[in-house]
Amino acid sequence: MSRGHDGPTVAERLAEFVATLRTADLPPHVRDDARWRVTDTLGVAIAGSRMESTPAVLGVVRALGGVPEASVIGVAERFPAPLAGLANATLAHTPDYDDTHSVAMVHISSTAVPSALAAAERGGASGADFMTAVVIGGEVGVRVGAAVPHRFSANHFHPTAVCGTFAAAAAGSRLLGNGIRETANAFGIAASQSTGLLQGMNDGSWIKRLHPGSAVFSGLLAALLAQRGFTGPREIFEGSAGLYATLLHGEPYDAERAVEGIGSEWMYPETVYKPLPNGAWNHSAAEGARAILAEHALSPEDVERIDCWIPVEGMAAVCDPRDNRLHPQTPYHMKFSLYYTVAMLAVLGRLTVDDYNEEVLADRRIADFAQRVYAHGDEALEPNGFPARVRVRTRAGEMHERAVPAQPGSWSNPLTPDQHHRKFLANAAPSLGETEAEALFDELAGIWSLESLEPVVSRLRGSGSPPPS
Repeated sequence: MSRGHDGPTVAERLAEFVATLRTADLPPHVRDDARWRVTDTLGVAIAGSRMESTPAVLGVVRALGGVPEASVIGVAERFPAPLAGLANATLAHTPDYDDTHSVAMVHISSTAVPSALAAAERGGASGADFMTAVVIGGEVGVRVGAAVPHRFSANHFHPTAVCGTFAAAAAGSRLLGNGIRETANAFGIAASQSTGLLQGMNDGSWIKRLHPGSAVFSGLLAALLAQRGFTGPREIFEGSAGLYATLLHGEPYDAERAVEGIGSEWMYPETVYKPLPNGAWNHSAAEGARAILAEHALSPEDVERIDCWIPVEGMAAVCDPRDNRLHPQTPYHMKFSLYYTVAMLAVLGRLTVDDYNEEVLADRRIADFAQRVYAHGDEALEPNGFPARVRVRTRAGEMHERAVPAQPGSWSNPLTPDQHHRKFLANAAPSLGETEAEALFDELAGIWSLESLEPVVSRLRGSGSPPPS
């Protein structure tokens, strides 16, 4: 390793973790959590295969074609690993139902899982090798974002696009067998491709869905180039023209935070699973409102006003500007409105991936109810776990309040195995059928012990013709 003034660079220390971690060194809780990460992500991606933006993505991937290395969900043929990773990662984020780290603000598994899956299938890796790469990619991607909490998004960059590139480079490098030098080069290469803008959240266009896909494509490309000797800057994190200095516009930062405790303190399992298919900042407010309405048997007509307090860090994502969030332009735009999330849950009595459609967007009952929902930033609420406070005022003059310290799916309010199972089936069964979805769920339960990933990827491809040999 090259050495700076104080020893190895941050990229080299991350690379050492990637290249030298042994599967046997993973703690049991990390291994168990990774199984659920993969199950959750693949279920969401299967749901994403049904979404309206998916034909465009699959059409381009098919048109580009290439060496048949890795599988794409719902497609019989195989594609070069970076293209397969692009497609699957885009599908995994399309419903906005994928897990999110509340400090790094990264949808991390939608990059870690598809990148590892594509690279593992390309190289014929075992289930254990694949899963180890998922953990490595997830840990690296979260750490790159958590070193500067919420600051990428505050500067209008999508942290998933930024940090997911490093997750993919890490997972790809691990499965390609890159050493420390090659992996550090992969990080340097990946950094120059690691951006994505948040403007799409303001108009309901689809670009945010593509961000994990472009991150995985770029990260796997970086790992492949590094394997062949292509070099990247070693001080890409701490350098004066590096990632943090550039994307944070000169704000102070400490790049060393990305590697503090690495290998002994695990951040990836702290990532929050989503109970609803929309922006994470909506969930605790929606849960609080749902619980109050249910406890007091309140109908939408009974409600005069709902006030929701969330951490100030989340206001720009789902609340402000209020007029924009109260008048979503597309079904996808509704996902980034706290007002619409609460209103949809109150009026429909549910909120599923299939409820984001033109009919619901045109429903005046939901639009009218959303006008009675108000959001406030509360500086006393720490963002970890996406907490909220909710107050409902009824037309009869009653006041009901509820605090949700952490959303369902967080480490302090976890989903049960049954809830994971039901979420997976709800996402996968409409595409695969109940029997096939259950069979895939069972395969994933034993994924650490699989000698080959073919039993999993063959089910993901669906009932099409066998892949090319």
